[in-house]
Amino acid sequence: MKTHTKALMIKYSIYNSNKLLFIIPFTLVFLLGCSCTPTPTPDIKVEGIQPIWGTKLNNGSGIYNSGIAMPIYDGNIIFHSTYFSGFINDDIEEDNRIHSLDMETGKIQWTYPATYNKNKPMLFGGVPYQHNEFIVTKMRKQGSIESDKIVGINLKTGKEMWYKEISSSSSYNTSPDIVGFGDVFYYFEQTRKNVILCKGNIFSGLTQTSLIVEPELGYNFSTVSSNLVFHKEKNLIITGAWEQDTINKDYNASKNYLYIIDITTNSLVNKVFSDSFDSHMSIAHIYCNGDKVYAACGLTTICYNLNTQTIDWTYKSTESYNYMANDVVVNNNIVFLFGSNRYIGLDAQTGEKIYQGDIGCGNVNAFNGYVYIISNDGYFYILDIKTNKKLHRIICPERALPNPQWGGVFSTSCKPQVYGDKLYVFSCTSAYCYDAVPKEE
Repeated sequence: MKTHTKALMIKYSIYNSNKLLFIIPFTLVFLLGCSCTPTPTPDIKVEGIQPIWGTKLNNGSGIYNSGIAMPIYDGNIIFHSTYFSGFINDDIEEDNRIHSLDMETGKIQWTYPATYNKNKPMLFGGVPYQHNEFIVTKMRKQGSIESDKIVGINLKTGKEMWYKEISSSSSYNTSPDIVGFGDVFYYFEQTRKNVILCKGNIFSGLTQTSLIVEPELGYNFSTVSSNLVFHKEKNLIITGAWEQDTINKDYNASKNYLYIIDITTNSLVNKVFSDSFDSHMSIAHIYCNGDKVYAACGLTTICYNLNTQTIDWTYKSTESYNYMANDVVVNNNIVFLFGSNRYIGLDAQTGEKIYQGDIGCGNVNAFNGYVYIISNDGYFYILDIKTNKKLHRIICPERALPNPQWGGVFSTSCKPQVYGDKLYVFSCTSAYCYDAVPKEE
């Protein structure tokens, strides 16, 4: 590993350290017992915009993992919750569930798994792949759980189709995302030396190796550092990666790349390198819009053209790392970069900076010309992505309670989702539905 910690690893370490802050309360909840049957939120109102509906998903625990990205099927939307997390007999245990909610009413249709199984914990966290009513998601190892897992679930019935354990020797830290087309899905496994692309059948769960990524000459380690993107028209899997000489302790003995993988030939067709990539950081996030790939790495963002196989432009921030914006979404010809202390809007064609702001962004998504921000202060903001005009600041309804759990804030684990004219978000205890473009009451 690099001496200077990679951005992705920083993210995971912060996640784990934050998690420990809440372990003791969760352990008490677990030992004392709790009712974890999801129930509707009370009829509470805060100042300003009100949700269309709210549904409580658990009974006293925060939502740590990023869940499974709120996929939908047949008028229902999937939310994730953590019932408890804590040290039990000197080992970390965690009970996670997913719930299918009616998109119009918020009524719970089913919960998976129905009960907690210590020997089969669910640690939902990556972006899943969905094919019709079938979904497959990958879960990282944790605590005494020594291997990654993959599970297939039927979204119509809420029943498990299959459950697969990945060997511990292939469960080193890498992306938990899954992509695919039709009934074929792809994901990465990680050994001590190589990242391995695997493919599987969504109905059977049977998997096989597609490609072992070998590092460039002079390096002995390869890994994936960012999310995965699948380009359907070109049959390409694209991801941020880095390669390292683990024998050399110099942190410069590594390189960041975009891996471009052709799944029709099971080959790595290009490793995109830029001297502008921040060598102290990894490529934290990428976003594909048409034939352009936008990759954020530390203080640097590039736009890579899949057609010309060239870098169209490079944006380099001159601010300190405290204002690093190395996550990215793209909408309405704006590249929206965001981080914990800064957001930046760039022209998607030229990379020219149009605006910046100082909302501390916990999580962000963009749809139909609007940016939806779950902020680090627990509020929810809606911005016009073209003009940077702040349209709304939405208060989590739980703040109206006398003693709200976790301060009554929206969860920064939540990446807001818009379907039609409705917006879906969650707090540390509840799921909410709003108008996607709300009007003040």
